[in-house]
Amino acid sequence: MIYLEAIYDDELDEIVVVPKRKFVQLGAIHTLGHCGGETGKAKLRREREGFFEKYCNGRGLDIGCGKDPVVDGCYGWDLENGDAQYLENVENESFDFVYSSHCIEHMYDVQIAIKNWFRVVKKGGFLIIYGPQRDLYEKQKCLPSRFNPHHKHMFLVGKAEKPDTLDIVDELRQALVGQEYMIEYVRTCHDGYK
Repeated sequence: MIYLEAIYDDELDEIVVVPKRKFVQLGAIHTLGHCGGETGKAKLRREREGFFEKYCNGRGLDIGCGKDPVVDGCYGWDLENGDAQYLENVENESFDFVYSSHCIEHMYDVQIAIKNWFRVVKKGGFLIIYGPQRDLYEKQKCLPSRFNPHHKHMFLVGKAEKPDTLDIVDELRQALVGQEYMIEYVRTCHDGYK
């Protein structure tokens, strides 16, 4: 069963997925005053909304965190840990939440990344994907990105457009075929966009 709390309107901020179900040495990371990354920009809004209390409890993994972790003490996965698309040597169902901000657009195969990110979430935990919405962030329909030459995809909700734009919800559904999960919400935040 899939439950969508938000109304699709061609925009994307974050997706939260609730799953049913040889660890690499990762060090706990601590906030460094939020270094201006996308996670830091959303911190005050998320505090007001109770996001951290609801979704970021227990043992967490922040994929692509750099120096801007979602919460103090979570484990970080970045370039030095290996390919985030595969999370090699990370045990299945080993985290209460897995969070990724502005990393999904760097994955060669979005569905493989989602499968592996979901694989490491414990039953009842959360997979949280935060990514740039094409029309808010890029304001163009084709790559290359105006901001980062390493982006491999752009995203919309409910609509894919060749050659570069993927429907993030469709990618999620295709990646998790046969898995038990629920999409708790798909949400667009316009804060800071003109």
